[in-house]
Amino acid sequence: MHKVIVIDLEGQANPFRIHAGAYDALSRYLDDARSRLTADPDQVEVMGDLERSIGAKLADRLGADDRILTGADIDAVLAEVGSVGGVDDRPTPVVADRTHRRRRLYRIREGQSIAGVCTGLSAYAEIRIAWVRSIFVVLTLVTAGGFLFVYLVMAFLLPVVPTREAWIAALDEGS
Repeated sequence: MHKVIVIDLEGQANPFRIHAGAYDALSRYLDDARSRLTADPDQVEVMGDLERSIGAKLADRLGADDRILTGADIDAVLAEVGSVGGVDDRPTPVVADRTHRRRRLYRIREGQSIAGVCTGLSAYAEIRIAWVRSIFVVLTLVTAGGFLFVYLVMAFLLPVVPTREAWIAALDEGS
């Protein structure tokens, strides 16, 4: 089971929902940045800018999706932001305690348009659902409807969960 934490970053209208491990990584990063800037007279302003930058990148990463941010999301954003300079310029550890578990494909009813296959593929591949749906449409057109058969087979064979949170719980039970 994953613990989900709601955080509010400076400059963001909406709070973010993130896994506890991802929160720990973000918190360590910000604490390390704060400690590197202790001698800087503009520490408060720089930390505010840093939070706004991270928040904007997380919002871009989420897009219109309403999902929980993972450690991979936080790692990618913090790698993009980079290390904060200051007194000590050692590399900042970003990776949270990541448990490697075997992923499994499910249909997810939350946010489904037809059968939830694309929603499940989106969660499994950790990409936006709009991309998955677009790929399905293009492949269906390119194969003259043949890929529609693949969709229908997946709709009947894949196990169903009601939400992404239930999908994460199902993964944890299977590990």
